[in-house]
Amino acid sequence: MSTITIVSETDETVTIRWDELRKLLDDLEAAEDRAAVTGRRTHEALVGKEAARRNYLTASEAERLLNGESPVKVWREKRCLSQRTLAHEANISNSYLAEIEMDRKPGSDDAYRKLAAVLQIPADELDSRRYRTRQPDYGPVLLSWMPASINVAPGQRGAAPERKKFATLKEALSYVREEWSSLCSKNPWITDGNHAPIFMQDELVREIES
Repeated sequence: MSTITIVSETDETVTIRWDELRKLLDDLEAAEDRAAVTGRRTHEALVGKEAARRNYLTASEAERLLNGESPVKVWREKRCLSQRTLAHEANISNSYLAEIEMDRKPGSDDAYRKLAAVLQIPADELDSRRYRTRQPDYGPVLLSWMPASINVAPGQRGAAPERKKFATLKEALSYVREEWSSLCSKNPWITDGNHAPIFMQDELVREIES
């Protein structure tokens, strides 16, 4: 475990050196990786490697998703199902499935639940948003951060986050890199226009420091 030197502290905050914070984050990421590997091996031991690895994406499949291709189509082809067969087994029309795969219709929650059941994956794996929102040209996005510390009376709410809007995620990340020396201590995060998370604080630190 890393030894941390406390530079200063109050009743509510602790200040440490930036290089020690980076080391803590690296240690945390390594621990998360080890936990993920342990979890994967445990799952494989319970259900068998062949069954477990049916849900592992290849590098080319992951790249297709990151490039914006329909998760429904990627998983359907991974399962070696035709569009007609998947539609029939999910009890939805073939034309509806085609429109979902071509991103002409968003698809209902019920449709995604049915498709996921046939494909034998969690329904959220079919949500294209999780891949689309991290594309450089995705936007608009909001960069938020907490203002400098101020005194707040017990029982009262703290200051509201400050926000800055950007046309694309690429522009937001570029701004964060340029202003990182002043933003890093303000716990910045990035969301879409509806405040749904894209990069939370710990993820943003790893993104900028990578």
